[in-house]
Amino acid sequence: MNQQPNKHEEVDIIQFFSAIGSLFKSFFRNIGSLLKWLFFAFADTILYFKKHRIILIAGILIGLAISFLKKNKNIKSYYGEATLRTNFDAQFNLQQKVDAINDLIHNYDWKNLGNLLDLPPSQVSKFTKFKLEPVINDLFLVEEYETYLMTKDTTVYNFFRYDDFKKNIKKNDNLNRYWRLTITATSPGVFENLNKKIIDLFNKDTILNKRKQNYLSYLNIQKQNFLKSLQDIDTMRMVYNKALLIPGAGGGPSINLIAASEGATNGGLEESYNLFTEREKALLRLKKTIEEINKSDNAIVFLNSLPQRGIEEKSLLNNVHFKFALFGFLLVLMLLLLKDFNTFLNKYQQSKKANTR
Repeated sequence: MNQQPNKHEEVDIIQFFSAIGSLFKSFFRNIGSLLKWLFFAFADTILYFKKHRIILIAGILIGLAISFLKKNKNIKSYYGEATLRTNFDAQFNLQQKVDAINDLIHNYDWKNLGNLLDLPPSQVSKFTKFKLEPVINDLFLVEEYETYLMTKDTTVYNFFRYDDFKKNIKKNDNLNRYWRLTITATSPGVFENLNKKIIDLFNKDTILNKRKQNYLSYLNIQKQNFLKSLQDIDTMRMVYNKALLIPGAGGGPSINLIAASEGATNGGLEESYNLFTEREKALLRLKKTIEEINKSDNAIVFLNSLPQRGIEEKSLLNNVHFKFALFGFLLVLMLLLLKDFNTFLNKYQQSKKANTR
């Protein structure tokens, strides 16, 4: 009686593995068909280029000839890079100002761009692009994390770790204070004194100036609080030290000193040590506050400045000869494809007319 169910189970297992085998065969067959199609498509492309090689080479040569004519007009590209740190949440304004500058460049509005950067129109007309990218660097972020914690309660230390801080920065560029600014131009001399002009552009912003005043006021209040704490701690340490040095009755040792030496948990020595550690913590926070005040003089700080003269771009994509040769090749290829497509449409129209008759 038990043999019949076992036969059914064997049949089910055979069918299951047969279905899996068919699935794999179908998968590899489709992969083979795709590879075969890609190979023939590649071969047809090579044959197409070979068929029209003379016309395509002519397009490349025409592009090269035009590039040499343009080269004689000294069309070169220069660039300068700088790493910026923003203060007073100026990162919210940074991208907006860069976009505004690029809009003025694209519209050839040199007068307004000159007024914005406080430069003559003849100089700003050489700019071609301002590019801004966020910089995610652990060296910078650790310092930012410490500055952030300085403004929070000590309970935040246990709940908001550095990894969480870094994830938030990566998710939201507006929280990041570090940026890479790349400027391109057609003349190397336009980069002279550009660092100061960009700093002045942000320092003139009334909203950022208001934020600066509020932030510096907050930091100065913190500084005074830390100085007051240090003064109070020093006063208390002097009191404890004097108490430890008071002689006991009959010129014997101090009662407090005896208590401390016998391991009393609340003795003067322990209290003095606790005050010492508190003083070290207060000094550290005071030092960081003073450093932050010194770093908050401008809304934009150049960690490494733009060069006084632009650096010539040497990459292949920025090479004038390569770009014009590629343009000539693609233009001729597009014309050939349009010609073939037109031939196809004519043949399709003729066949359609023949079928209607």
